[in-house]
Amino acid sequence: MALLDMCRKAKLNIVVATVHYHQRESADRDLMIVDTYCKKFNIPLYIKHFDEPLIGNFQNQARWYRYGFFKEVVNETKSKGVLTAHHRDDVLETYLWQNQRGHRVKRYGIAKEVDIYGVKIVRPLLDLYKQDLVDYCQKNAVEFGEDETNYSNKYLRNRIRKQLSTKSLAFKIAVYKEMEWKNQQLLMDRAMDKEYAEELGNIIHKDSIIDHQRDISVLECWLASQGYPQIMSKKWLKEIIRQLREISNGIIPLKNAHYLQVHQSTVALKGNLSYEYTITFDKIECVHTPWFTISDQGPRTSALTVSDDDFPITIRNWHPGDAIKMRFGTKKVSRWFIDRKIPADQRKSWPVVCNSQGKVILVPQMGCDVVHYSDNPNMFVLK
Repeated sequence: MALLDMCRKAKLNIVVATVHYHQRESADRDLMIVDTYCKKFNIPLYIKHFDEPLIGNFQNQARWYRYGFFKEVVNETKSKGVLTAHHRDDVLETYLWQNQRGHRVKRYGIAKEVDIYGVKIVRPLLDLYKQDLVDYCQKNAVEFGEDETNYSNKYLRNRIRKQLSTKSLAFKIAVYKEMEWKNQQLLMDRAMDKEYAEELGNIIHKDSIIDHQRDISVLECWLASQGYPQIMSKKWLKEIIRQLREISNGIIPLKNAHYLQVHQSTVALKGNLSYEYTITFDKIECVHTPWFTISDQGPRTSALTVSDDDFPITIRNWHPGDAIKMRFGTKKVSRWFIDRKIPADQRKSWPVVCNSQGKVILVPQMGCDVVHYSDNPNMFVLK
């Protein structure tokens, strides 16, 4: 309400958009406050009633519902963007929430401007504390309502907000300075990581990432420098780092039809995943690729017993004419595809395991050849 009154007095050409969530008793009162103000000053008001089933975290769902509605209003009214009344306490609340959650962030707190759903969002009140806005409303006789759920303990954000409301101005200033210092560190670290990653080139040694103090940030910067289009979560980046530590040869699948090809500990980003592949192994190692997985356990039809003479072992996609000598005779893999009704789109990329002489010794789900069968298999290749 303070922001709305400021905009009106500044003679800005505005419309108002608000969402009624029907989740608290005072929501009707708040809508009436906004409606009364807008009618008094002839300001167009757009109202949307939340009518979706609740899914997971309501606060998060409500946020995206709200900004989706804002985009509709912006497009309909041909507005330049959206002004929201986030204030300095919101900044501090977000910073403390980020700290408690241990989030990996690109900045702490709240940005002055941001794009959401392609709409420019501007937050002009970030230099003012909540009390400043309460004082403004009281001084200018602007009616406002207090959301009672702000003081519930249901959500972590609410608990932080409740604690923050009891702190002194000196405390808030100190926390804000701490946040600004951390943001400066983030900017410097990010700039250094970006420069380092760009200098690595297209084919890198995995140690240049996994041995770095900020391995996750460097990996993200390197992927971006290679043109990888997907935004990746901290959890997924950590999983990629884990796989890089464990394998020297293999493939790590990514999203958007990309993958990391690891060969003799070098790493390259590849796109347009093909059904054709050939990967060589000098030893047994657990590897996950888009086409197959090497594991230390699995079904009998994906098991075999290999010896030193079998290495290097090659796992490639099926080729027409591939056949395997089994206990009951030699059988073509193509015949097995037909018998098992394997879909045609899966056959081209079906893995085939060959020994150092190039002989087919295993086809996953079909079985291994007679020479490599035993009661104690030491290798499992899973489709």
